[in-house]
Amino acid sequence: MRKIIENLTGIQTGADNTLHVNVTLQMMGMKGEDIVDDSVWVVKTHSPWNMPFAPLFTANKMVVVVRNPLDVIPSWLNLIALCNHNTKAPFDYDKEYPNWWDWWVKDCSTKMGLWYK
Repeated sequence: MRKIIENLTGIQTGADNTLHVNVTLQMMGMKGEDIVDDSVWVVKTHSPWNMPFAPLFTANKMVVVVRNPLDVIPSWLNLIALCNHNTKAPFDYDKEYPNWWDWWVKDCSTKMGLWYK
C-alpha cells in the first residue's frame, strides 16, 4: 500500500519501525522508515505492537487497512525465515513440517487473539 501511495503521489510515506531491522526496506525504496513526524502524510504502523527503539507514533485521524490474518501467518514466517518480504520458501511448511506448522499457527493465532481482546 505504501509503495502504491508513494508511486502515485511522489511523497514518501513513514513507518514506526526501527532502522535496526528495516534498512533493507529503505534500500528497496521505502525511504521513510523510522520517520513518523509531520514530514510524512502516511505512516505505516504495527500499533499497538512496538519494536524496541522504534519511534512512538500518534495520530488524530487515521485510515486503517488491515491485512487478512490468515495471510499474515505464512507471511510472518517467511519474513523471519528468509529475512525479506518478497520471497517464499521453496517448500510448503505444512507438508514438510506439519507438527511445527501446527504449533506456529496456534502460536500466531493465540497472539492475534490477545491483541484483538
